[in-house]
Amino acid sequence: MIFFRYKLKEMSVNRFKSPYFTCFLFLLSVNLKAADSVALYSNSNQNLNIGAQIQILEDKTNKLTLEDVVSSKGFRRSKLQIPNLGVSNFTYWVKIMIKNTSDQDHLILEFAYPLLDEVCFFSPSDTGHGYTSVISGDNYHFSSRKYDHQNFIFDILIPKNETRIFYAKVKSVEQMLVPVEVGSVLTIFKENLRKDIIFGIYFGIIIAMFLYNLFIYFTIRDKSYLYYVTYVLFIALTQAALQGYTFKYLWPNNPWLANHSITLFPAIAGFATIGFVRSFLQTRKITPKLDKGLYAIVTIYSLALFSNFVLNDLNLSYNLIDLAATLISLYTYIIAIVIASKGFRSAKYFLLAWTVFLSGVITFVLKNLDILPHDGMTDYTMSIGTTLEVLLFSFALADRINIMKKEKEESQAQVVLALKENEKIIKDQNSMLESKVKIRTKELETSNKNLKDTQSQLVDAEKMASLGQLTAGIAHEINNPLNFVISNVKPLKRDIEDILGLLSKFDTLKNQDDFNNQLAALRAFREQIDSNYLIKEIGALLDGIDEGAKRTAEIIKGLQNFSRLNEDVLKRADIHEGINSSVSLLNFVINSSKIKITKAYGGLSVIDCYPGKLNQVFINILNNAIQAIEERKPEQGEIAIKTYVQNERLKVSIRDNGVGMAEEIKAKVFEPFFTTKEIGKGTGLGLSIAYGIIQKHNGEIKVISESGKGCEFIISLPYR
Repeated sequence: MIFFRYKLKEMSVNRFKSPYFTCFLFLLSVNLKAADSVALYSNSNQNLNIGAQIQILEDKTNKLTLEDVVSSKGFRRSKLQIPNLGVSNFTYWVKIMIKNTSDQDHLILEFAYPLLDEVCFFSPSDTGHGYTSVISGDNYHFSSRKYDHQNFIFDILIPKNETRIFYAKVKSVEQMLVPVEVGSVLTIFKENLRKDIIFGIYFGIIIAMFLYNLFIYFTIRDKSYLYYVTYVLFIALTQAALQGYTFKYLWPNNPWLANHSITLFPAIAGFATIGFVRSFLQTRKITPKLDKGLYAIVTIYSLALFSNFVLNDLNLSYNLIDLAATLISLYTYIIAIVIASKGFRSAKYFLLAWTVFLSGVITFVLKNLDILPHDGMTDYTMSIGTTLEVLLFSFALADRINIMKKEKEESQAQVVLALKENEKIIKDQNSMLESKVKIRTKELETSNKNLKDTQSQLVDAEKMASLGQLTAGIAHEINNPLNFVISNVKPLKRDIEDILGLLSKFDTLKNQDDFNNQLAALRAFREQIDSNYLIKEIGALLDGIDEGAKRTAEIIKGLQNFSRLNEDVLKRADIHEGINSSVSLLNFVINSSKIKITKAYGGLSVIDCYPGKLNQVFINILNNAIQAIEERKPEQGEIAIKTYVQNERLKVSIRDNGVGMAEEIKAKVFEPFFTTKEIGKGTGLGLSIAYGIIQKHNGEIKVISESGKGCEFIISLPYR
């Protein structure tokens, strides 16, 4: 009794107080013509199944009232212990006549089928006039029930040795079974408690198998286990929904979900079954033709869910679920037989488990048809069948693991044997290889020496290529100041001769006899040669000669810096001086290309480095920048040189507004022999050598560029 508590009183009471109706009931109770339909309840210590004594009336209009039903002669006796009304949209009326000869007058009448959507129970009122109605079912909140149980339980009062007639109106979109039992409060609740304990044990076994196999799945990551645990979970939820436990414990205030879950859970279980069959039995590989037939069953399950949640046609959904469940049961059995006949041991375990499951289903159906008796065994065949099926499937999966383990051990043994054979072969070949290795080592040493010589030659070739590119510009640069010196020497010589002529005139002043005349002649000669202009011109010519000499010296200094490429000793050097020398050597090309050079030097510029090698880096980058600008031909070519200190490193940025590089070119720009220039205009070694030089300084060089937007090289050098 403690497991069931009283909830709410009757939801609605309808009383028929017509004196004619009361008289009619009295006559029925006194003069019962259908005496064989009266259920005789005599033993209050046990429940009485009266399903075979009830009478059933089908209401195809769904509009009959109790008064219509009481006067109807369309009732037919059930004759089955559990009347099966099938899947229908019609309303059914149940007429129950009970004679009480026991020592109890307060009895319990139970509809032991929790899936009825609506049960309206009519019992004679205490006053003997009319009927009192109590409404229950899956369409109403669970809390509205008087008794806290998934079955539909109603109080009935029948005095000793008297007969009472009761009516019930039932309706459901699912299959309607009407198992009706009568008993005392104690016997009904004891029986329900026994059933709850049995199903509790069943669910405990199912949950244990679910958690155990879920753990195995996370351990070995076998997809078959994932399908299996999904199947176990939803087959358990299906059983729980069919027994009314999900509505009672999970969503008692959600009748919509209670009704829709009846088809949702078996559909998901069906999908999981198909996935498990395909994965475990490998139907796609072993029986590809039969495997395709499983897709038809998947379609039926999908249509059932569509009908359930989209069309909201639960009747159609339930019929489709029944069809899909029947097909998958038989079709899977056929697949298992075919695969087992081919000698696959896993299929034999599967076939055994499925046979047990189908045996439980068939026994359950035969019991409902009254072909088999209703007893403790047949009442729980479905639960027993699914439990044994789950256990046998677990054994099948475990056996599969053993098979896989055995195959793995055999494979490992073959690998070990192959390794031993390989070891023997290796030992036999080692002696031969050792001699070949010695010969090859000598060849590699010779080849390595040749490679180093070739590398040195390539570096020298790049150096000579760079020098060759500079030769024309340097010659022109040196030629300009030299021409300026040469062109100034001739007028300077002439002016000096005039000055010397003037000075020689003064020697004649030693003769005092004609002093005044000679002085006048000197003044005339000075005016003739314009001595003031000569003095200014001589100064200008000397300045021009001095500028040409300085320019020549600057070019020669740049050449000297560039010529220190082979120096391999670190020394303190001024980076700005090296950049200026490099620009000087390229000045002719820069001027001829009309490129503007801007310099923004930071404070610190003296570092430990290989000056000549860094000059080669600057020359290569500047030369590439000039060629990129010439290729793009912008309105104003520009090369911006910037030095700055960042994170205790000296950084040199050389940026141009040339053609830039695409991503695929930028990724290869430092690779040896990679060039985008025409044949004869580049070796593809300049930036590769520059990269190696910067690495030798423990520095970094990177390029930032976009096609058509110029290019920037950033060199990062440590102070020491």
